[in-house]
Amino acid sequence: MKRRFVVASAAALAAAAIVFMPLRTIVAEDAITARKVDGIIWDGSIRDLRLGKVAVGDVNARLLFSPLFMGRAEILLSRGNSPFVPGINGSVSRGISGVSVRNLFATLPVGVLLAPFPAENIQFEGFSARFADGKCMNAGGQVRLTLSDTIPGLNLQNGMLGQPRCDGAQLLLPLVSQSAMERADIRVSADGSYTVTVMLNADLGGQAAVMSLTGFRPVDGGYRLLQKGRF
Repeated sequence: MKRRFVVASAAALAAAAIVFMPLRTIVAEDAITARKVDGIIWDGSIRDLRLGKVAVGDVNARLLFSPLFMGRAEILLSRGNSPFVPGINGSVSRGISGVSVRNLFATLPVGVLLAPFPAENIQFEGFSARFADGKCMNAGGQVRLTLSDTIPGLNLQNGMLGQPRCDGAQLLLPLVSQSAMERADIRVSADGSYTVTVMLNADLGGQAAVMSLTGFRPVDGGYRLLQKGRF
């Protein structure tokens, strides 16, 4: 009787530890930083969330229960729209099979990643991607890159649009402008490294100095920018 009581008490304590586990214990990653993490894993909030160099801002976060039975820890991130801060909705998961992003709707600033190229934000609409064993396994949805109007002679007010897919082991975001004269290929590896190749198929000889300041170099048929980095 005493033994069963001890076992039951231990089980109750273990269950309580899981139920009331602080949210900060499951968002502690080298590439993830935050000013403040409040609440428990089932209902919490993260202030000034950053994924590497990308500022996400304040979000609500909670661990989803059903994926635990499939060996995945999946966190739902959400934030309502406000006049100056776009909303966020989607989930990020990690498990034995790798890491994934599911059905993400968000607008995130990427200027610091692509500078001096005048990118502002990247918009995800129904974006999903999964990496396993260091390889991109599947991807979908839609991505739009918005840019500031700082390159004379180019009309990129509608940004660059594309559908993500896997390209070998990498995630590829193949983005094309409305005129199809400009394109940006963003390749992301499982370790967080990325390569950005921007090609402008236009005669901008009169803007050579400006193009050089924004990181472009002349190539056959136009100008190209190549950047590498890590989130």
